[in-house]
Amino acid sequence: MQVVCCQKQRCSTFEVGEDVATGKSVMGRYMCGMLFAYLLLPTLSAVAGEDGLHALPVPAVQEESLDGQQGASLFLPIGAEVALAAFWSGSDLLIVADRPVTSLVHNFTGQGIFADTDVTVLEYATVLRVHVPSHPHIALHKKLDGWLLEQLPKGDTGSVRAAPPAVMMPEAVLFPQKQSGHVISFPDPTTGARLLITPSVMETGYRSSYRAIGYGVRDSAQGIVVAADSSQIRLDAVADKGVFLSALGLDALPVGQGTAETVPPEGGLDWFWLGLHAAPVVILQKNWLSAKVDAEKAPPSLRWPAQVAAARAAFVAGYPADAWRLVKNMPQRSEPGAPPTGVLFLRACAALLSHDVDAAASVLTQMDGAPPELEIWHALYLMMSGANSKDASVLLARHYEQILRYPQPLRDLLLPQVTNYIARYGADETALILEPLPSDGVYDLARARMQDREGNVETARVTLENLTAAADPEKAAYARADLVNFLLQHDQIAAAMAAESFQNLLDGKEGVGKLVPTARAYTSLLLSTALVQCGRARQALAVLGELSASAQTPYDRLEAVRRQALYVLVFNTLPSGKAVSGEDGALSAEQRVHILQTQLPLLEENTSKAKLLRGYGTLLLQIGQAEAAVMAFKQAVVLTADPVARAEIQEQIVQAAFKAGNVNAAMEALEQSTVPGLPEDMAARRHYDEAHLALTKGDRAGALALLADDESDTGLELRGQLYEQGKQWADAVRVVGRLASRALPETGPLTEPQQDLAMQLATDSAAAHDADTLQRLKAWLAGRTLGKERDRQLDMLVKQTVHYSTER
Repeated sequence: MQVVCCQKQRCSTFEVGEDVATGKSVMGRYMCGMLFAYLLLPTLSAVAGEDGLHALPVPAVQEESLDGQQGASLFLPIGAEVALAAFWSGSDLLIVADRPVTSLVHNFTGQGIFADTDVTVLEYATVLRVHVPSHPHIALHKKLDGWLLEQLPKGDTGSVRAAPPAVMMPEAVLFPQKQSGHVISFPDPTTGARLLITPSVMETGYRSSYRAIGYGVRDSAQGIVVAADSSQIRLDAVADKGVFLSALGLDALPVGQGTAETVPPEGGLDWFWLGLHAAPVVILQKNWLSAKVDAEKAPPSLRWPAQVAAARAAFVAGYPADAWRLVKNMPQRSEPGAPPTGVLFLRACAALLSHDVDAAASVLTQMDGAPPELEIWHALYLMMSGANSKDASVLLARHYEQILRYPQPLRDLLLPQVTNYIARYGADETALILEPLPSDGVYDLARARMQDREGNVETARVTLENLTAAADPEKAAYARADLVNFLLQHDQIAAAMAAESFQNLLDGKEGVGKLVPTARAYTSLLLSTALVQCGRARQALAVLGELSASAQTPYDRLEAVRRQALYVLVFNTLPSGKAVSGEDGALSAEQRVHILQTQLPLLEENTSKAKLLRGYGTLLLQIGQAEAAVMAFKQAVVLTADPVARAEIQEQIVQAAFKAGNVNAAMEALEQSTVPGLPEDMAARRHYDEAHLALTKGDRAGALALLADDESDTGLELRGQLYEQGKQWADAVRVVGRLASRALPETGPLTEPQQDLAMQLATDSAAAHDADTLQRLKAWLAGRTLGKERDRQLDMLVKQTVHYSTER
């Protein structure tokens, strides 16, 4: 079939071919916009970030010359299958791989201008930081067993090809990029902006920057990097198409070509591909029965078109399971003679409404760039597959009126599920789309939730209590779980009582019998939440381990409970702020670390996880795993946006690195913690870290110069260590003595650190032959014990030193 473009309006390729059921030629409204957009790519003006996340200034390039070091290179031995992105952040070149490459941590060093490197391995990515303030002209080249980073001569513009330009589409921007890895997100180390990074297995070429409303595309030597000012901005890598940028919100930002035209009720591809048409229910059912007979009687040569026609008739009549049976065994897209896109779409929608979510995934997960009227089916897939409930509820709300216009059988099938989901998981502004709810009893559960949202607490409680006696066992099961959760949320029962009630519902002890699977999963999710709130985090994690993402238990809701449970275990603190008691409160640091090692990898990598990683690192230090603590703190740094918070974590890295004997890691962390406007206490700790580092490197003079006027406990402690290292015993006695005069109480037993300090002063005094200080210390202790062995050592030191002084 010859395709001719009128070019009277912008459109985009989605399907051109024959309708398998009718044999008629089809030319979609969205035929040639992609090519048209390539030819007429608009120029976008610079626009300030919507949320002001670029407030921090970007450090300027510190050097303009390369000191004659032309042609430097750095080989990354990470394998040919790893996708890579590379871009500048301040003085650092960040190279991001789409998977953890642990071999780089211990077996990788840079050379020349690329010598200052640091590797952080996350759960799903690897971040290589190359500190090169000079910003040399670079290129990344794919090799058989990795990637080669090369420095190019100045003015060399021919060695690096430009990436294909972005394509402006209705409500989206397409970045043509083959073999993209998954999207990686973390804050920009320099500005704190939310970065969305899509690496590629193939060389992409250099992409130039531009700004638009709500986002900015960064300069990148490899891959795609977007700084998202608005939380609405998202990237999606779609196989065989590229990377799509879109905005997700009820009032979405204009991206691409802006908002698409409103689709007439019966004019969209959803109506055409699914065989929808407005007719009374009795007519739709009659058409289905007639098409079913025709399919059964069709000769082999016409059986497939007849089955598709029958599937469409079944679908519009409200029988998706019958439609799925008719098209389930058809060839897939990759097979010879495979059905066109419209039939594959029908097949996916029939599978979805027949609860075969996996069979629908290949079509409904990759709807980026499709006509807007098809987005509702992507939203339904997100809902039923248990994807992020915030994203799904927003998309469902945006297309809620589209469902209202569907033929009655399909509307009656979809609307109760969508309404309950939005009422249960949607934000308040999203749930407003539901008002007013239909009076039909199928919406009563949603009605109770909406009454609660509106502040009609007593009305909502009465509604739920009445629904617990509903004739429909599934509705009654949900109502019982919702009623217990309602009482818990309004502080009318304790968390422990709620957990017991949820468990009784699951065990059938409330006179309701065995719960249907969907209500059982939902009740288990509520049980895990209650268990966390009453401090039984391990039990909550066990419950979560039995659940998988679904419409009743969306992924982000499971993630939130898991994160709360781990917070309880890491910090030994309940969500209410109270200390954890019972068995979980008595867990040792080793036991907590063991649990965290298996559970932390299950969490998304974001700022919330950064807090947990800091606590995890602290626990690792407690059990003597300093090197592992360094790695945990480094992961937390990458996931933290606030510069002061990042500096705090870098200070923790310094301490952990000292304990691990890793001087290089301490030096790197100390350098990276240099930010303006540090609080006074942090600046002081950094001062001590510098002195400690000088001490570790053997630079006693430098360390003493840093601490010369410091009379704080930490300063005196470090100065004492420095004098001891130099065998300057009299000076050591002087500063350790001042520290002891503050720390050693006049009466009462001594703690372990106080005993250590007393013994340190005694040892230094003996080395300095200072009998007076030893005798004063002995008198100050006044018979208080330092422990049997230490008491014996102290007596011996006093006798030897006094004897030495007497002989002199």
